[in-house]
Formats: sequence, C-alpha cells, structure tokens
Amino acid sequence: MKAMIRRPLAFCAGVLLAASAAAAENPRALEHRVWLLEGVPDQTTLTALRSGGVDSLVLPVGDVQLGDASASLTLTPLPDLAGLEGWPVTPLVWVETSGKASGDPGAFASQIIPVRRMFKGGATLLLASRRYAPGLVSFATAVARKLGQTVELALPVQDLAQQMPSGGWRDIRPVAVAFGNPSALGFPQTTLQDERVALDALDATHVAYRGAIVVNPRATPVPGPAGASLASVVGGQTAIYRPGERGDVFELRKTVDWGGVTIEAGQSVAVEVVDTARYHRDLGLLLRPVHPLLAGWDTVGLPAPEPTLGMSREAFLAYLRGGEPFPRPQVVIAFPEPAVMRVSVANPTPQASALATTGNWVELRFEGTEVRDVQLGDFSGMEYGRTTGGVWRGTVARDASAVRLYLTYVPPQARVTGCVVTFISRPRTVATRWSVRLGDGGDVSGPLEAVPLTTR
Repeated sequence: MKAMIRRPLAFCAGVLLAASAAAAENPRALEHRVWLLEGVPDQTTLTALRSGGVDSLVLPVGDVQLGDASASLTLTPLPDLAGLEGWPVTPLVWVETSGKASGDPGAFASQIIPVRRMFKGGATLLLASRRYAPGLVSFATAVARKLGQTVELALPVQDLAQQMPSGGWRDIRPVAVAFGNPSALGFPQTTLQDERVALDALDATHVAYRGAIVVNPRATPVPGPAGASLASVVGGQTAIYRPGERGDVFELRKTVDWGGVTIEAGQSVAVEVVDTARYHRDLGLLLRPVHPLLAGWDTVGLPAPEPTLGMSREAFLAYLRGGEPFPRPQVVIAFPEPAVMRVSVANPTPQASALATTGNWVELRFEGTEVRDVQLGDFSGMEYGRTTGGVWRGTVARDASAVRLYLTYVPPQARVTGCVVTFISRPRTVATRWSVRLGDGGDVSGPLEAVPLTTR
C-alpha cells in the first residue's frame, strides 16, 4: 500500500509538469539551470541532469573586487570544458563591492571577453553579489554596454524587491536568490515569509526574472573532504540532539569521524541543510502561477554524492526524474523466539527524513500480552501507549497495547537496527505503522500492516 500523507504534499511530477506546460506556451519560460559550484561532474551525472529536465548550466570563472575606479578580477582555473559539449553554459563572476564604487567596467570587460569566448553559443554573463550596493548596478550596466549584450545580475530577493525600479535596470536581467539555504553561500539570512513577500514585490516591478534556490548545506565545524553524513552523529546514541535557531545541533557523546576530520566527544556539531522535501516545497512556492514574470529557476549548487549533508546528488537526480521527495521506510520484523521480536527500519530510497525528537517513529501494536523489556539499539527513544480511534495516548507498560520507537533521523539507503522487544508471552497479533518528519515541516505516514508471527 502507498503511504498516507498527513500533510498535503504534491508530488514533484505535478510541479515539474506545471513548469513543462508553461514552457510549452513560451519556449523561454521556466528553464531549469544548475550552478556547478564545485566543478564539472562526470558524464553519467550530466546525462542524468539532462534526462531530468535540466536545460543549462552555470560555471564559476572568477571573482572581481570593485573599487572607485578599479576592478580586480581573479580568474578561477577552469576545468576541461570538453565534457560540457552540447550544454549551454553561463559563466559566473562573483562581485564584491560596497557603497557607490562602480569599478572599471572597461578593464573588466577586456579581461572577461577572452573567458566568454571559451563558452560556445554566445553565452551571456552572470554577475552575482551577496548584497546590493549602488555602484553594483552602474558596473553591471556599463559591462553590458561594453559586451554589447544584456548581463544577468543575481542578488538576494529582498534587495531586488527594495531597490529595482519599475521596469527594471537597463540591460540587466535579474536573478532573485530566494529559498533553500542562501546563508550557506554568504547571502543574508531571512525567513520564508519574507522571501514570499519579496517575490510578490518583485512581480510588481513588471520585469521578467529568474528565481534561484540554494541547496548547499552549512555545518560547523566544516566536514572533511570525505563528506559527512548526519547518520554519523545520530546512530548508536552518539550525540544529544536539539533543534537550533535555524538548524540542528548535536552535542557529541562519542568521538566521530566528520568526513575525515575527527571531532572529539564533548564538542558540538551544528548543521543547516536542505532536504528534497524542502526543495520541493520551495520550488512549488517559486513556480506558483501568481509569479507570471518568472522566466525559469536556478538550482544553486549541484548536491554532492553520498555521504553528504542534506539532499544528496542521488536524491536530487531521483527527484528530477519524477521520484517522490520523501523516504518510504520499511519496518522489518523478525521473531527469533516466540516472545522475542527484533525490529529494524530499512530505507531503500535516496531520500532522508528531517531531524526530529519524536517526529520519526515506528509503532508496534500487539494483542494478548505485555511488554517485558525493550532494548533500543540504534533507535533514539521509546514510549508505551494505546491507540484509540487513530489517536495515540501514552501510558504505562502494563496498560500498553502499543510501543512507539523513535528515530532522530531516517538515513537514506540505510537500515536502523538493534531494537529487541521482549514480551511476557507470545503476542496474539502484531501490526506496524510508521511516520516520518520532512524538511518542509510536514510528515508522511505509512498504513497499518499486520506482521506474520512466523517471521524468522
């Protein structure tokens, strides 16, 4: 049976089909573009991106520091561009400036033109700044004039909504950085509601724009090069978990390998991630029909392969190909003895749950006996209870007809094991169900399923 969703959550197919329908009416509308902030991936990934509907790519080529009459450009060593054959690629330059400093557009243009020639198809130029400054617009406008074509300017959506006049800036196509985790790339922290209000204000300028969702995670301390997984700080009673102001915090009980970096017991790890459910929600907010001037969307950052924090590359690609944006766990029960039950939770999907204290759980209902003992294994906690009319009520062991086992986190393509439930006598019936908390604040639940008591 399929999972029962307790909070409305449309599948990604609906969102992407809406984008496709709009694009059919206007071939330039709702193009999906991915920023390759960590370099060019392998051909298998590029092929998967194309099959998932990605239309074009963005590749960083340098950073420029603007002064009153200077533009100091530092070029990034470029990878072999042969692997991008057949892809429209937009070169990206990060811009640092303040106040009215508008740099030296002519000097910058003369340096960037040879770089642009390396990208086929007359690629435009994307300038990105983490905050607005008056001189930035003057610089971008002058660069566009020197290059003889419109340039793109990526800014926080709040800055664009507050600063861009009706009708926009001459020769500048705005890219609104909104949703996801912008602060992971140094953009200002904001709230979901503020971003929604800013998008509405941006629509009032009557200028076509792109939206950009940042999917990069942020962690303190920064993981090592091997890549870190939340499972490394969750499993086996490794840490005390508590929700943070904007993310999640783990106070380590044990020393952990944090992607190749050793973090000692007693220290804390703080993370802020975007999982697939959160990306799906944000994309839905961006693609709503109430934003008729949206010309497309950018995924800022190609997620890293597992092990990683938040949405993995495997999860992202599965979603783009029409997969569900949430995990679908499987409760695995075995009876090594008539009154002894072993419980595991397997997640065969690349999607993960959100972190939660009691939001991720497995419920074990039983009849005809009582629980003598519960050994948690890798589960984070448990509670005795009864379910009446679908409503859970906690109670004491001798009055319980159910047990809930809690999981701080349901990892992708993994198994949570080690729980042993011992009954006073063989139960007459056993049934299970599960519920998982998602990164968009909702949850998804599975049906109640009977367990054969002959399971070994």
